[in-house]
Amino acid sequence: MGYEVGARGWRAAEREGRGLSERAEEGRASDACSLIMLNGPSAGTTRHLTRDAAVTIGRHPSREIPLDDDRASRLHARISYRADRWHLEDCGSRNGTYVNSQLVQQVVLEPGDLIRVGDRLILFAPRSEEWKAPFDGSSKLRATTIYQRVNASGVSKALVEQNVGDAMSRVVRDSAVLCRLAHSLQSHNDVASLARAGLDALREGLDADAVAVWLVGTDGRLRCEGREGAPLTEHVLASLAVEKRKAICVDEKAGADKKTSTAGTAIGIPIPARQGCRGAIECHRDLEKAPFERGDLDFAAVVAHQMGAALENLEHRERLEQANVELRRRLDDQNQLVGSSPPMQRVLDQISRVGPASSNVLVLGESGTGKELIARAIHELSRYGAGPFIAVNCAAFSESLLESELFGHEAGAFTGADRRHVGQFERAHRGTLFLDEVGEMSLACQAKLLRVLEGHSFQRLGGEDSIRVDVRLIAATHRDLEQLVRQKRFREDLYYRLRVIDIRVPPLRDRGEDVIELATLYLERFRRTTGRGPRRLSMEASQALRDYPWPGNVRELKNAVERAVVLGSGLEISPADLGLPHPGNTPPPQAQLISLQELERRHIRYVLDAVHGNKTQACRILGIGRGTLYNKLSGSADATEPLEADADGGAADDRRAFDGRGPV
Repeated sequence: MGYEVGARGWRAAEREGRGLSERAEEGRASDACSLIMLNGPSAGTTRHLTRDAAVTIGRHPSREIPLDDDRASRLHARISYRADRWHLEDCGSRNGTYVNSQLVQQVVLEPGDLIRVGDRLILFAPRSEEWKAPFDGSSKLRATTIYQRVNASGVSKALVEQNVGDAMSRVVRDSAVLCRLAHSLQSHNDVASLARAGLDALREGLDADAVAVWLVGTDGRLRCEGREGAPLTEHVLASLAVEKRKAICVDEKAGADKKTSTAGTAIGIPIPARQGCRGAIECHRDLEKAPFERGDLDFAAVVAHQMGAALENLEHRERLEQANVELRRRLDDQNQLVGSSPPMQRVLDQISRVGPASSNVLVLGESGTGKELIARAIHELSRYGAGPFIAVNCAAFSESLLESELFGHEAGAFTGADRRHVGQFERAHRGTLFLDEVGEMSLACQAKLLRVLEGHSFQRLGGEDSIRVDVRLIAATHRDLEQLVRQKRFREDLYYRLRVIDIRVPPLRDRGEDVIELATLYLERFRRTTGRGPRRLSMEASQALRDYPWPGNVRELKNAVERAVVLGSGLEISPADLGLPHPGNTPPPQAQLISLQELERRHIRYVLDAVHGNKTQACRILGIGRGTLYNKLSGSADATEPLEADADGGAADDRRAFDGRGPV
């Protein structure tokens, strides 16, 4: 596909630069600039910019730079001079304004910037003697200039044969160069060395007199990452290659007779990226030498493709390394088990002993005591430490969703399952799976979990393939699992399978001075995050922390310190900053207006909970018979249980020891 840019544009720009050299001396060189149309019916037209008047670009004929492109708005963009710089701003256009392939709303222009509106290209160039046309003054981009799309399939095609003998020698030579390049690119760990390897391959394979590698920076502009040979004054050819994302071959010889339409003395090859374009390669030959041919273009495209893949891999590796370092730093900060109190020291000693083993662990403790931190510490010390740590809150899922979350499902297994879902057991392969609030799991899910823990394989929901994983399981709960077992709400065999080793985490109120140590740690962490806040705890705040019972444990302490850092205005944290309720200000509980029957039912439930569901013992304490017990619990869940299902397994003959008035 041809792309016209008239030769008169480059020559006019050069003549204008020479003719205005005297005027350029009156002000700064950056003040006197021009806009050159590079394509379309007005190719080669030059518009000189003055500091006093803004220049508008758009489809309307009244604009200073009218465009014939349908994608241009009537008033598309405006260029003005302020604060000693030229500024381009988009005027709310429908299809946007691009500078060096980057969509912009407002940008400061620099010499050599390529402006695109629709399909029209406009070059922002200075008007001074220092400016040189992108190529020789008489060079041109002809209608015969070719553009070739560079993609993975294109670069893998065989090099174009010139003749049988030359083609074979060319293929052998180029293959050797490309093999050395591929090997060299794998050993470099920075962009500069990658660019140097690419330059060496281009000089060796193309016999070019000047080679440069241009990469797109974070600001969207091209920057020279490396060059060889005669200095290249501008990067217009690289800008065109990046803008069009096609390989370009240009003849710089004025009026030269070319044997083929693919010959030229300058080529520009875009460096492809996974998304967009990473930069471009420019190669030039002296006018006395033979022009580049199609084989040279193909060779340069292969080099550009290899460089693009190497740059992509390098950046991906750097991002992974940085993310790994940052994540480890955050985990080290957040997963610190702090505490010098005797109860906490016993827990730390248990962790050091349990960690290297592969046994299942059950972590018990109140909500907010840091059970997940203990699970992570065990994971880091185990042989599974290099694998993933997957945490699942069983209380956050319904019965059906929890089974799907743990074991996965196939597409179409249930309504809404439009694709395969890999369960957390599979994700945790050769790692640790932490099941928080395991006491909330349904009996059906408990049965499937027990089967996996016994070494059997499992299937995804709706699937038939057997899956076997190597996972260390750590479970945690704040519930009394023994009581749940007696109430037939938790499988006894699963309970003993989980509780190979149990660790009981002490509540914060039993850890003494650990509360001050934890508060100081959280204070430093939140100050580092926010960059402000009090620097230390006051004596009054420290005493308030010691006196408070902390029903929410470490989680509540963390929230209180965060509140103090955000709201505190002094150098020290005061008790008011913590927002803790004062014991003397706590209002007395209000008596509820309930019926006597409801009061009796609540008392009976309290006694049943105290005796762990033993109805025989509850009847002795309450002084009533079992029949009266069930009558008073009428309408509740307990009334639906058969008399033979006593939690203590007592015989039904015990009923004879009671009548409706109490023990006989």
